[in-house]
Amino acid sequence: MKHSVGIIAVCAGLLLGGCGYQLRGSLEVPETLKNVYVFGASSSLQGEMEAMVKASKGKLATTSKEAGIVIKVLKEDMRIRVLSIGATGKSTESELDYYLKFQFYNNNDQPLLEEQTIEMAREFFNDQTAVLAKTGEEQLIRNEIYKQAARMVMARAKVAIDTVPKNQP
Repeated sequence: MKHSVGIIAVCAGLLLGGCGYQLRGSLEVPETLKNVYVFGASSSLQGEMEAMVKASKGKLATTSKEAGIVIKVLKEDMRIRVLSIGATGKSTESELDYYLKFQFYNNNDQPLLEEQTIEMAREFFNDQTAVLAKTGEEQLIRNEIYKQAARMVMARAKVAIDTVPKNQP
């Protein structure tokens, strides 16, 4: 019995590996994306970008000239909006809205793609009997939004790199 469970586990591992399965959050990136310069981002987004680049064995460049790609954040905004109010007059349901506008450049300050926009919204229940827990939940949702935004930016950066003609500097 133990032998057959081991064989099943090995087969499942081989099947997942063979189909290109990756752990969530991991992103295979070209060499150009292993040296990224991020300009104008909030500290939260900057931290997520740095973590993502480090996970792919890269680093954030200290200047735009030494970067493989430059990500300039043109506008970034996180807002909370009340969706419903309870009988006590306090918010019972809220929504976090995130807006990010950015553009990719090469290290010679030439644009690689047109301006890009990412918009996300997450709703959450705001139970007034567990205020401390809900504050923690709101922060967790904010962190997840930044992680998702960083993944989306890096995926679009890969497209920007792939669409640049090979003879362009």
